[in-house]
This record gives sequence, structure tokens and C-alpha cells, in this order.
Amino acid sequence: MENKRKIVTLPNGLRIVFEKNKNSKMCAAEIWVASGVSYETPETAGTSHFIEHMMFKGSHKRSALDIAVEMDEIGGYLNAYTARENTLFYARMLSEHTEKALDILCDMVRNPRLDESDIELEKGVIKEEISMYEDSAEDLCADTFYENVWKKSMLGCDILGSEETVDAVTKESLEAHLRKFYVPERMVISISGNFDEKTALRICKNYFADLKNTGFELNPVSADYTPHTVTVRKNVMQNQIVLGFPAMALGTEHREAGLLISSILGNTPSSRLFQHIREKLGLVYSIETACVSYLKAGVFTVTMGLNEKSEEKAISETLKIISEFGSTVTEKELARAKEQSVTGFVMELENVSAHASRNGRNLLLYNKIIPEEDIIKGIRAVTVEDIRKTAEEIFDMSKISVCVVGKVKSKKTYREIINSAI
Repeated sequence: MENKRKIVTLPNGLRIVFEKNKNSKMCAAEIWVASGVSYETPETAGTSHFIEHMMFKGSHKRSALDIAVEMDEIGGYLNAYTARENTLFYARMLSEHTEKALDILCDMVRNPRLDESDIELEKGVIKEEISMYEDSAEDLCADTFYENVWKKSMLGCDILGSEETVDAVTKESLEAHLRKFYVPERMVISISGNFDEKTALRICKNYFADLKNTGFELNPVSADYTPHTVTVRKNVMQNQIVLGFPAMALGTEHREAGLLISSILGNTPSSRLFQHIREKLGLVYSIETACVSYLKAGVFTVTMGLNEKSEEKAISETLKIISEFGSTVTEKELARAKEQSVTGFVMELENVSAHASRNGRNLLLYNKIIPEEDIIKGIRAVTVEDIRKTAEEIFDMSKISVCVVGKVKSKKTYREIINSAI
């Protein structure tokens, strides 16, 4: 696939990456924007997410209904999401409908209507979304964990903002955000699959060639890790726990090792934590690990859903497995994790959407597209010694954080459980 990839840079600096696959019957088109809560302020938190919603409320030539009907008429799929460091708008369609779908996607992103009545209506929708996440113990636990572990950085703020920041949104504040962040140097258009390149380039130029480059390049936000113990009392059937440690940022040394450690410990049915904590001891309903990385920060997390009566033993047994991991990891476990990681990566790339996403995200965050074979080589090159060294760096028990949501005990109790286990 490498020889079919092409990057076009418009005079204003906007980058467009094409990846052709003539054997596919599909096309995926994406617009990546370096706009997320990490680049906002406490007063504007949630603006990137609010704008994501407003893009679907109509453009200057299409109403919200027009966008929905026109995409449905061609059987296409249109959606978006906002993350901490970027916003993504994407469309999936049959190849013969690429021109229409791409025109809709570009139009809604480039020319949002931002009608004041729609803004006021959407405030209610987003506040309902905030309430929905607060009603979910799992989501609330994750959000509270990030808010406290990176409490001195916007990277830890809630992507949705708060009810106060949502209420403060105005048409002027949204337009100001668009002028600042929706600029060529902070945007990438990625198209993959079977499509006509000349037609796609013409549409992209038609909508974005007149955008002015402001010199506001992507400048990653750093976040200092702060160990913490936080509890949130909530009447739920199952408590949620997140145990966390500081980990590596994107593109840094041992990133592959961190991902493989997560696979061996708690990311698969054969992983240590799943087999011991859930299958053997029956202490949890769910347990999984994640090595979460951003441009200048990262965390390693263990997430559990369990009855409050099982907390003490579940935490103790989990920390025991983690603390012993570096000295007990085996070649067999590493080989299994490598095969799982490589297979998952290759299987995902059978989908044109995965190519579009990988190309767009790589170009936006790294200013280059890392070849697939380099990714696979990086995974294959990790040794047991790399795993051991990385585990020692990550699992510093003096830096452990814990967040619990549900029928919680006191903070002191959780610290005592942790201290007795380590």
C-alpha cells in the first residue's frame, strides 16, 4: 500500500493524503483538526466538542435535514468525535458516491451555519450528554481519574466541558475558536479506498484553498503526573476502580513495550489479570489494562468493575501481579502478545477506514506517516529485557493513583489497602 499513498500540500499549507485501493468498493474520507480540550482554557473547556455538534446543524447551503437526507440517499455514513488533542469528522461511502459524500463532509466543516437558535438548543443536548456520562460509573471514574492525575493541565479536563462552560458558549466564541483552530496548519484531510483523485482534490480545493495560514502550528500540551486517591460516592450496583501509573508519551522510547505489557497483563482473555482476578478468583466482572499515550504525557491504567465487598482482595491481588511482573514475564508471553498485536494491526488495515484514520492521525500529530512495516518491526523487535526495564519504569508504587466510584470506602482505607499490598 505504501506506493499508492500520496500527500498533496496546498499553497496555504493544508495537507491532503490520498491512498488508493482499486480493489475496494468503498471510500473513507476524514478531516482531522488539532482542536481538543487540551488546547482550551478552563473558561472555554468543551468548545471543540460543542463545535463538533454544530457542524451537523447545517451549513450555509445545506440544512441539518439536508445533510442527513443527502447522506442517507447514497447510503453513506457520517459522524465525528472529539478527543483530548484532536477532532475528527468522517464519512464512509460506496466508491461511486465519493464525490457527493466528500462534498457534504467538506461543506459542513468549512461552512457551519452556527445559527443562534441552534446553539441554544444544542446547549441542552450537550448538558444531557454530560449527565449521561455522569450517570455511568465507568465513564465518571475514568473522567475523574484523568482530571486528578493531570489536574494542573487542560489535558486532564473533561472533553465535554461543564454545564457552566457550555452555558457560556456564544456564536462569537465559536467563531473565534474556528478562526484560531480550523486553519490549514492544524488540519489534515485523509481519503482512502477506491476514488477519483482529481475529483477529490478539486472538491478539497474548492472548500479549503482560500483558508489563510496563520502560523498557529500544533504545539503539544504537557501534563505533569500527580499521584492521587479520589473517591466519588454513587449509588450503583457495581463499583468502578482505576489504578494508574505514569507512562510514556506518543513517539517515545519503549512505547511498543508499554503496549505489549498491557496485552500480557490485562488486555486479552489469556492475560494475567483476567485469568487470575476474574477467572480463578472471581473477584471482578471486568478487568483490563491500557497504556494511554498523548503527545507529551501518558498513563498506564488498570480498570475494574466489581462488588464493593471484593475491593480489598482485588486491589491486593492486582498489585501483587503487577509488582512481580517485571521479574516473571516470559518469552512465551511476549511472543503471544506480539502475535496478537501484529495480527490486530494487520487485520485492521484490511479496512479502508483504518488506512484513512492512520494516515490522517499520523500526518497531523507526527508530520509524517509511519510505514506499516516499521510498526510491525518495532513490535517484533521488543525483547523480554525491554519489557522488564519498561515495567520497572512504569510500575513505581510510590506513584500509584487510585480512583473509585460507587459505594466507596474512605480515602484512608484505600491507601491502607494499597500500602499493605506493596
